[in-house]
Amino acid sequence: MKYQLRTKNYNTEAPELLLNNLLLDRGIEQPAEWLHPTDKYEYSPFQLSNMKKAIELLHDTIKIKDSNIALIVDSDLDGYSSGAIIYSLLSQIEIGQNIMYFLHPGKEHGIELQDIPEDIDLVIVPDAGSSQKAEHLKLLENGIKIIILDHHEIENDMDYGKYQNNIAIVSSQIDYPNPALSGAGVALKFIQAYSQTYGIQLPKSMYSLAACGIVADVMNLAYLENKRIVDQGVEYMTEHAFLMGLIKQAHYNVENPVPSIKDIGWVIGPNINSIIRLGTQNQKHIIFQALTNPNTLVFSSKKGHEDEQVPIYDEAIRLCDNAKKRQTTAINKSIKIIQSNLIPDDHNSIIYIDEDQELTFELSGLIANKLLSDTNKPVILLKHYIDNKGTDQYRGSVRGKPVEGLTNLKDIVKDVTGVAMAEGHAFAFGINIEKDAFPTFRTHLNSILDKINFNTNLYIVDLVTDYRQLNPEIGRIMAADNIWCHGVDKPQAILQNVPTDKYEIMGANGQHVKIDCGQYDIVMFNVPTLAAALERGEKYNLNVVGEFDIDKSYHVGRLQFITKDYEEKEHTQMTIWDYAF
Repeated sequence: MKYQLRTKNYNTEAPELLLNNLLLDRGIEQPAEWLHPTDKYEYSPFQLSNMKKAIELLHDTIKIKDSNIALIVDSDLDGYSSGAIIYSLLSQIEIGQNIMYFLHPGKEHGIELQDIPEDIDLVIVPDAGSSQKAEHLKLLENGIKIIILDHHEIENDMDYGKYQNNIAIVSSQIDYPNPALSGAGVALKFIQAYSQTYGIQLPKSMYSLAACGIVADVMNLAYLENKRIVDQGVEYMTEHAFLMGLIKQAHYNVENPVPSIKDIGWVIGPNINSIIRLGTQNQKHIIFQALTNPNTLVFSSKKGHEDEQVPIYDEAIRLCDNAKKRQTTAINKSIKIIQSNLIPDDHNSIIYIDEDQELTFELSGLIANKLLSDTNKPVILLKHYIDNKGTDQYRGSVRGKPVEGLTNLKDIVKDVTGVAMAEGHAFAFGINIEKDAFPTFRTHLNSILDKINFNTNLYIVDLVTDYRQLNPEIGRIMAADNIWCHGVDKPQAILQNVPTDKYEIMGANGQHVKIDCGQYDIVMFNVPTLAAALERGEKYNLNVVGEFDIDKSYHVGRLQFITKDYEEKEHTQMTIWDYAF
């Protein structure tokens, strides 16, 4: 188990200096301001490109009482959050307009021309659409005006000739000081601009929706504006019944849980995305409506309760819970299909084409993550696709993790022969491969990855100590839910010489282990081999790497250490002093 200190070993740091110095290590130049950003760090919405034109396009349309406005909702949580923000504004300012929204049935993104009725006057596309110039021109030629509110890279010369005044592309990628703003963040800035200009009062829960989009889309929270929006969103989360209801369900044994950044990433995101991926069209509408107007009453779809009216947020929470269970079943089924069809080889990658469409491909990223966890190899899951130009391609998801000699998988893959597109994050991204070039692609990629040892992880850590010498106060600071996030990495640590004398086997299949270290617990998920060995009476000392956390399920408030990896050492019998600790 290889590790490297990020800068220094923080176990002996004075707790009052710890957080400030950890943030400095992560490139936060003003730790105090970042921890508590004020509204001065929110830029004027008019610093975004074409914002004045965009709100004027909407206002001119609203002045026409019988106009038709179409909102295109993109198919992920950032898309649903940004769509809900805009829909909330439209619902507040409409004076008889026909306002409709469109949800994609699958994982489509942006404008699908066949979905837009001919009598639409204005199309609003949050979180997508910047580069769809061909679609823009067809809409503009039909007299339809367009507002784009996006944050993705733009491949568009922005020249619309005589239609220039009828389209506004508002993007955080055009000369804006915060290029890490998500689609929901841009949508929030749009409603701020409109409300400032036309005197509209908007609820603070709009910040909660924006925070969900920013965190779920893994935007960099080192930017002070992003941190300010997310902090405001967490503060006002209790005012949004659906979002808060999801958090309460996750922390079922805590009467009044305090929302956190972690809750957005680990609770809200997975729940809503499970419906976006696997839900019926009707279920997706329920989720979107629960985001926009959570207290609306609807009839329950729960068996035996069909005559009861419930708040739509309550119905949405139940649907999310059911979808997550279906998602787990679908992932496990897909893994079995892949494993039964893979031809064993000595290459350092798993490349699988779903030729017979047997996988639940809406879950391709989650399936790839599970395979990555099981095999330690980068995973590429693909299916056949013919684009609108008739080009044969394989499209899908790639997942990997950093190891010694590999710091960015996407940068390597995008330069491999045959790759038409590789977009996303360094180790989690989408890919398009030209079908005719696929054999060459496979050979080229394997020639690169086979030189890398994926069985030797390199962990960048901030703390290394014998398990008895850990300062629990430092562990609690490193466990904070509302500090560590994308762009401000949560500290990792190495705990050494951990004896397995006081252990507990957990999980339905006895696959988890918890070790009592006195003032804290070490929790090891999915270690069936170790669990079986301990049950046979074998004993070890362990070196473990992972992150600190606070138990919110059973021993509420207790410090725990969640392991990512471990190595076994010869067992040393515990003494009376160990038990006293």
